[in-house]
Amino acid sequence: MLKAEMIKKGMIAIVVLGAVLVLAGWRYGALQTTRYDSREAEEALRSLLIVSDQAPGKLDKLVVKWQGDWTANGENPEVIAAQIADQLNMPAVNRLVENGHTVYRSVRDSENLDMRLNMMERQPEQWYVVVQLDSSDAGREQLIRLHKLCAGLLKSVGVQAQWNTAVQHSLHSEKSVNQLMKLTEEGLATNLPMQAKERYTDATTVAVSYEAPELPLSIQSGEHQVHMQMAVHEDGEKQDTRLTLGFPLITIEY
Repeated sequence: MLKAEMIKKGMIAIVVLGAVLVLAGWRYGALQTTRYDSREAEEALRSLLIVSDQAPGKLDKLVVKWQGDWTANGENPEVIAAQIADQLNMPAVNRLVENGHTVYRSVRDSENLDMRLNMMERQPEQWYVVVQLDSSDAGREQLIRLHKLCAGLLKSVGVQAQWNTAVQHSLHSEKSVNQLMKLTEEGLATNLPMQAKERYTDATTVAVSYEAPELPLSIQSGEHQVHMQMAVHEDGEKQDTRLTLGFPLITIEY
C-alpha cells in the first residue's frame, strides 16, 4: 500500500510539475508559439493531432487549454466572462468566491465534448482566464472548431492567452510500459525528428520530454527546449495501460 501511494504521488508530481512549468512559461514568455491567429491555431492543432494519431491505441481523450492574463482597465470582468461564455454557446456564468478571490465560471457538458470557463481574480484589475475543451474522438472536429474560435475570441477581449494540448490513448497490451514507450518512440521518430531530454520512471510509469523543433509549441526547460512530453502508465486497478502525449507538456493526469 505504501509503495502504491508513493508511486501515485510521484506520478501526480510529474503532472503538477508539467502544469507549473507551462504556467511559468506563459507568465514569463518562455512558451513559444506564433500560432495565435485563428487559422494558424487550427493548423497547428491539426498538425499535432497528425503526430498523436501515429501513436498506438485508441484515442479516449483530447484536451485543449487556453489560458492567460486579462487586465480590466476599467472594464467589467463579469461582462467579459459572459461574452466569452455566450460566444462559446455556454451557460450563463456564475459568480463564486474561492479562497477570498472572485471567480466567474461556466460549465457545459455534452456526450462528446465538455467545456470549462474560469475567470479568476488574482489581484485588483488582474484576472486569469482559462478555457478548457475536453472531447472524445467523436467530438474531435467540434473541439477543433471551438479551438479556432477561442484563438480569435480571447484575443478580441484582451486576454493574453496561449494554448497547449494533450491526447490520451488506451492500450490493451501485455507489454511493459518501457517496451511500449520504446515502440512508440520508434514509430513517431520515423516521421518526426525528436530527441529525448528528460526522463522519469517508476514501477508503473515512464515519462519522457522531447525536443522536436518541427512542432509548433515549445517551452524552455533548463538549457533546452521541450516540444512534446509522452508518458506510458499502467493502471493496475483498471487493468489497462494509458499513453498520454502533451504538447509541449502534459498537464492532465496520466
